[in-house]
Amino acid sequence: MKTSRLLLGILLGLMVPGLGMALVSTGALQGPGAIAEWLSGGTAMQLAMLVVALILILAISRGRPAVYGFRMPSAAQAKSALLWGSIAAVITHVVLAVLWTFLSPSAGHPGLKGDSFLHTVISVWIIASICEEVVYRGLVQGFLEPLRAYGLNISRVRLSMPVIIAALLFGGIHLMLLTTGAGGMLVGGIVGSAVVLGLAAGYYREQSGSLVPAVLIHMLFNIYGSASAYIQNR
Repeated sequence: MKTSRLLLGILLGLMVPGLGMALVSTGALQGPGAIAEWLSGGTAMQLAMLVVALILILAISRGRPAVYGFRMPSAAQAKSALLWGSIAAVITHVVLAVLWTFLSPSAGHPGLKGDSFLHTVISVWIIASICEEVVYRGLVQGFLEPLRAYGLNISRVRLSMPVIIAALLFGGIHLMLLTTGAGGMLVGGIVGSAVVLGLAAGYYREQSGSLVPAVLIHMLFNIYGSASAYIQNR
């Protein structure tokens, strides 16, 4: 039973992006004119994944999405997520900046080239953060919740199996960037950063029972990542 739930959870994490790609390829989320242009690339994919994840959450939870994180955290939990999420994001991107200074990966995220600041804010900081958290910390981690007793302790921090599996799946999905022409070194750094993000977001999702702290941490990582890229390009 435990093994089957683990395998099903992993399957969900792999299936949602696949179904999202199918929706995008069929043009199901395309709109007229400027909307279609705005949804080009990754943004349409994010929204498609969100639609699939919400349908699955409602079906699996039998109309009780609160058990999958759709509830409000306490103010203290949100503040703690913001504080420690900021610290984790800063440390992660400083380490990446130092590594990339010496290893010289191919410059620039291919999915962000030419995007305006407003587009980055809306598509990366907001839409991507919400959509990906609903999929991985909502659907996947919520489905794996019965396996919470398994995990590992790092100092005083407990990382349960649902947190770890969801974080690894989230990191792994970024390997798709290799198909966009991004260099292996760059993608490796993004995958590593995504795993750290996933562990931090998953921990606070589990502690609070809410997706809100996870989304806040995701936004912080994306904001600091954009700032780091801007500084390095300058």
